[in-house]
Amino acid sequence: MNVVTRGLAFPRTRAQAYRVVPRHTLSRAQTLLVESMEGEDEWTRWVVSRARLWDWDGWHLRLSEGVIQSVHSERFDGYCEGKGLPDWEFWSEARHQSFRAELKGKRGTLSRFQKRTLPSMRKGGIVVFEWWPRDWAMVERVFRYGLEG
Repeated sequence: MNVVTRGLAFPRTRAQAYRVVPRHTLSRAQTLLVESMEGEDEWTRWVVSRARLWDWDGWHLRLSEGVIQSVHSERFDGYCEGKGLPDWEFWSEARHQSFRAELKGKRGTLSRFQKRTLPSMRKGGIVVFEWWPRDWAMVERVFRYGLEG
């Protein structure tokens, strides 16, 4: 369990500091705040904070089209797997699990490449999620209990 010691400037001594145990459930106000997140960056920060809380590791890929080489190319095949990859990959050593996730803001949409690549990855046996702010409960459940939860 992650525990934070409160106060870096206020307590004069270590004995004056007190421990703050993180909340594992969201209040009604927090739920409304999360569900109303418009931007992908804000939503991403929240998802990453939940991953950190439940001891998951992960990485994010930016500008995949310039870095990743795909089997198919947009020029010859009309699509490119590299442009449709999910943004995030998460894994937990303790649970021996991993998955990928595409995060979208409240009004976000999947690109035409993602609409083709994400289902193809699932059919190939890769666990892939598409998460919008309305899916906050699923995000919490996956990070808290793992993929079987």
